[in-house]
Amino acid sequence: MPPQTDHINLTNTSYTRTANPTTMKLIASLLVASSVDAFTSVSLLPSSSLLARTVPPILAKLQLQETADTQEVEEVVEESTLPTKKYVVVGGGWGGWGAAKALCESGIENVEVTMIDALPDPTGATPYLSPTGKPVEAGTRGFWKDYPNINALVDELGLDENEVFTPFTNSSFYSPDGLEATAPVFGEATVDSILGGFPFVGEALKNAVSDSLGSDEFPMLPSPLGQVLATVPYFERLPLADRASMVGLLLATIDCLGGDEETKQQYDRMSAHELFIRFKLSERLVSDFIKPTLLVGLFKPPEELSALVVMELLYYYALAHQDSFDVRWIKNGTVSDSLIQPMAEQLMEKENGALQVLGGCRVKEISVEEGADGKSHASKLSYLNTRSGEIEVIDNIDGIVLALGCQGMQSVISSSPDLARLPEFSKAASLKGIDVISCRLYFDRKVATRSPANVFSRFEELRGAGGTFFMLDQFQDESLAQLWGKDGESEEDETLGSVVACDFYNSGGLMSLKDETLGS
Repeated sequence: MPPQTDHINLTNTSYTRTANPTTMKLIASLLVASSVDAFTSVSLLPSSSLLARTVPPILAKLQLQETADTQEVEEVVEESTLPTKKYVVVGGGWGGWGAAKALCESGIENVEVTMIDALPDPTGATPYLSPTGKPVEAGTRGFWKDYPNINALVDELGLDENEVFTPFTNSSFYSPDGLEATAPVFGEATVDSILGGFPFVGEALKNAVSDSLGSDEFPMLPSPLGQVLATVPYFERLPLADRASMVGLLLATIDCLGGDEETKQQYDRMSAHELFIRFKLSERLVSDFIKPTLLVGLFKPPEELSALVVMELLYYYALAHQDSFDVRWIKNGTVSDSLIQPMAEQLMEKENGALQVLGGCRVKEISVEEGADGKSHASKLSYLNTRSGEIEVIDNIDGIVLALGCQGMQSVISSSPDLARLPEFSKAASLKGIDVISCRLYFDRKVATRSPANVFSRFEELRGAGGTFFMLDQFQDESLAQLWGKDGESEEDETLGSVVACDFYNSGGLMSLKDETLGS
């Protein structure tokens, strides 16, 4: 027997719903005093709350008509239900999840949010495995102390940050000459560790400050003075005169970020290379420390970066507060299963917006129509379901968020003529990405390093790229077996070696190399 269909007709609204054939129908006749002059029939699943939906000053008359297998009630309602608001988020990275979270928690009634991503499971519930079955993710992400959104998310999800993140760690900088510098954990700095390292006068400074403070804890000083003082002892090779030229960063920060909009525009038209010359930073300071930092922070050398962007990076990651550069890492597993998965589970619950996630799907075309207001509106999206091979469509859309990288944006816009005709989107499709290579190395023994997080540059073999390597076995020493893709614990785990994540930025010169060459 085919399923029975309930036809629901509300004021200004009509839709059809399929119901079980044994469903009892209730048709309520309600006479609403002086407010409604017509009857509207409503077919609903039986519910004890049905008759409670009418409230004063509504006066109602109820007439029940029973049949052999159904009970019918006719009802007049004063107001129609709100139409569903339908939004689609394309992209399951941080931007996409941030947009989906904002929409689900926006307070919009009857909101329907769908996320589409090419990954088979962007929720983090299913590990992404290498060809040999080891869990991996693209890139290693640090979490700086001044990450208020991430910190708030951890609290909101009820997670213990000490279980999610490692303690704050040192970072070391290497060149072909060896160790160049170490970035300390500023929040844990002591008078002895900072001032004791100053050449010639360190011991006297340390004793004087300790006596004055009555404590060995290094004081919080105005930024960036505190950072400059705190890092001077941690440069292994850079001469004192070159370190002192960092004061130029203080002057540049005050002039750039403390200026008006016109001043900021002037810095935006200037390259970072020009900025460093203007404020007399030493050539060696730039080449040995600042350039490597920019290559792994903004993925480009100073001559290709806006001075304004560089100053904003230095401010928010290093200069806003004395301990802004303090960074920590994921303690167990990956970012996806530690942070994305619990957030996804919360958003996919019905009371939180009922987010629908479509993994393994690629957007084919976005259609745009002109609305009654004369403005262009996204109306329909088609996508390829890579599991079924079918093209599927979402229509009657109220809004689309494109949270994509350059390649993804180019792909969507090139296959969407309606978008390509709009100048904003054609410009977005012309943006070029930056090449980044991410790989993991598995060693047959444990490798000891000074710091678990490391930056290296100026090596001829890098061909202009900047690199980082992270000792994952030091970050996740309690879950080494999981890093190797092994379940449980065994005696064999004692023989497992280090796992190193290597990322290469601005790596166009390396892209043509084979995997074996990169790993050698």
